[in-house]
Parts: sequence; structure tokens; C-alpha cells
Amino acid sequence: MSSPDEWLALVRWRNAAMSAGGVVAGAWWSAGRLTTHVALAAVAAIALTAVANSANDLADIEIDRVAHPRRPLPSGAISPRSAARFAIACSAIALGLTVLIDVRLTALTVGVLATMWMYSARLKRHGIPGNVAVAILGSLPFFYGAYAVGEPAKGALLVTVAAPLHFAREVAKDLDDARGDASARRTLPVTRGAASARAAVVIGVVAYALAVVLLANPYPLFAMLLLPTIFLAALAVRRLYRAAGGTAGLLKAAMVVALVALIISRR
Repeated sequence: MSSPDEWLALVRWRNAAMSAGGVVAGAWWSAGRLTTHVALAAVAAIALTAVANSANDLADIEIDRVAHPRRPLPSGAISPRSAARFAIACSAIALGLTVLIDVRLTALTVGVLATMWMYSARLKRHGIPGNVAVAILGSLPFFYGAYAVGEPAKGALLVTVAAPLHFAREVAKDLDDARGDASARRTLPVTRGAASARAAVVIGVVAYALAVVLLANPYPLFAMLLLPTIFLAALAVRRLYRAAGGTAGLLKAAMVVALVALIISRR
């Protein structure tokens, strides 16, 4: 029988926690309150993260036998059938929870689930489209939180700011995984080379920095608190061009700092 630790590894529990945190932060920043709907949206975000990672690992079993042999599916700790059933159950949970919030959020969740499964089946093998899809999906918890407190426009703004940084991290991860991906995926570093992938990371970081600058007028405190994330992102780019490693980790650290900035900037 699979252990709880193996299921937590399949879900990527740290990513799931960040998704829930994104919902809470988006709600708090948008309206300064947390409600039952926010709690429902946070659990839905955890369920959606579980779906995304389970579907991703199901599609990548053969690749992961080389690149990540200790993960639950390639190691045999969890069977593909069990993982598929788990993903379906989590999909139903996410839909059921969002129905309790608003049917329009449920409609969005249907689209999110379709995109997740499409990403695992097709998009992830085709470079930039897959990176863009993950960047948007990874930013949507902010929208879910804002929507749960009746502030969808503020949620859309947060997605616009966050997505470029997510995009940069996804391309950086593709650079790290290029050797394992070469036989099965047409990611940017595989098809166009490392130089093009590095340039895409820079574009994502610059777009994020510009978005933060544009926040300075309407939300000066938030923009100021996000300045350390720009520093971390710039440091990540520097390491990328020096082939020092750790680029994706630094970009993820920037995301965590941004999450904290979102919470404490609420006045």
C-alpha cells in the first residue's frame, strides 16, 4: 500500500500549499477579509494542484524513469491506475467546491481542468504554448481568492502581474530538464537551444519588472514590497548566464516573497 508521504510527493504538497496561500493572499489583498468562500476556493486550489501534478506525472512516467526515478509513479510506489483515479476524484472535488461559491467560477474551473489535461497530453511537449499555459494556471489562485470576495477585476490584475514570473520559471525548469526531455518533448531549449531559452527567461523577468513598476501609482506599498522579488529574479538571470544553477529555485523564492508582500501590503 502506498504511504501518505508518497501521495504528498505526487501532489507536490509544497506547491499545493502555495496555491492555497495564493487564494488567501488574493482575497486578503483584494478585500481585506477572509470568508467561507475563500476557504472553499483554497481547498479547490489544492485539489486542482493535485490534478495538475498527477496528470503531469502520468504523462511523464517514461521520461521520469530517467530524469526523476524516485517519484512515486516511475518508482512504482503508486500505480498509474490509482493516480488516474485520484486525479479524477480531485477534479470532482474542485468542481463541487466551486459550485458552492459561484457557477461562473465552476465554468472557469471546467476550463482550467481541460487545460491541465490538455497540457499533460499535448501542450507540455511543444515548448512555449505549454509554458504560457502553466504560467496562467499557476497565477489563477490569486483570481480565485479575489473572486471569492467579489473582486474579480483585482484578481485579473494579480494574474497579469504574476504570470510573467511564472513563465520565466517554467522556461528555466525546461533548461534544467533539457537532457531528459530531448527524446520526448519539444521544449524551447530542445528545439531552439539554450540561448533562446535564456532569452525567454529574461523576457519573462523584464515583463514582470515592468508590471511591478506599473503598480507603483495605484498600489505604491505593494510595488515597493515587490522590489526584493525583482532583485531575486535579476540574480536568477545572472546565475542563468553564468551556468551556476539554481535559477528556477531563485525564481520560486521570488514567488514566495511576492506572496508575503501581497499579504502585508493590505492597508
